[in-house]
Amino acid sequence: METRGNNEAIEKLETGIPGFDLITQGGLPKGRTTLVTGTAGSAKTVLAVQFLAEEIKSDGGGGVFVTFEESPEDIRNNMTGLGWDIRTWEAEGRWAFVDASFNPDCEEVISGPFDFSALVARLAHAIKRVGARRVAMDSLGAVFTQYEDRSLVRRELFRLATTLKQIGVTAVLTAERSEEYGGIARYGVEEFVADNVIILRNILESEKRRRTIEILKFRGTMQQKGEYPFTIIPRQGVVVIPLSAMELKQKSSDLRITS
Repeated sequence: METRGNNEAIEKLETGIPGFDLITQGGLPKGRTTLVTGTAGSAKTVLAVQFLAEEIKSDGGGGVFVTFEESPEDIRNNMTGLGWDIRTWEAEGRWAFVDASFNPDCEEVISGPFDFSALVARLAHAIKRVGARRVAMDSLGAVFTQYEDRSLVRRELFRLATTLKQIGVTAVLTAERSEEYGGIARYGVEEFVADNVIILRNILESEKRRRTIEILKFRGTMQQKGEYPFTIIPRQGVVVIPLSAMELKQKSSDLRITS
């Protein structure tokens, strides 16, 4: 699908996530980087994994998952209940992990004061090996906790995003935020390395949790405005309910009946 403006056309990539492509008016901008941010428990990792899973399930290209926080084994186990057999996809050469999580028993991916060169090389190799068209990175907050100089982190993240754009893959990056309606991301710089920003919320109201998704920014293209409810269904994953995006034609009745 293409969304056309006055002087340009930005192609969108259908994600296959139920309801999501409707509120984004066609999916994620192809070949660009999207930041998915939310508080703890807002389903950021689930959405990132599903972004890759839907591509593989549709017999498309492979996917690469870069993990800065959880181990690949934890992600494999945690996603089994949603029906995503990551181990099988790895064996088939359709899924690849790039493990950048902290492990005191292994050599660090990042060398020197701060440098993503080794990570970029590993990522490019993984993309080529599985023929990936989609990349997910989870979570950027783990990088900021290890390095105090945010300007250097931002520079390296920007270089990473630029490399992904040059390769031609569509990428999703996740980051944490401190509160549901506060700043976009916890460290205040994550949103500047991404073309698009999506906010996930898990709001507590009347002792119940209410999940919503908001497409905050799509650079150069259009999307549905506002928050939309979503849920997580076993063996399916995230399902967005685009209530206000649907056209309602049924008229309400003014007929009164006794109670």
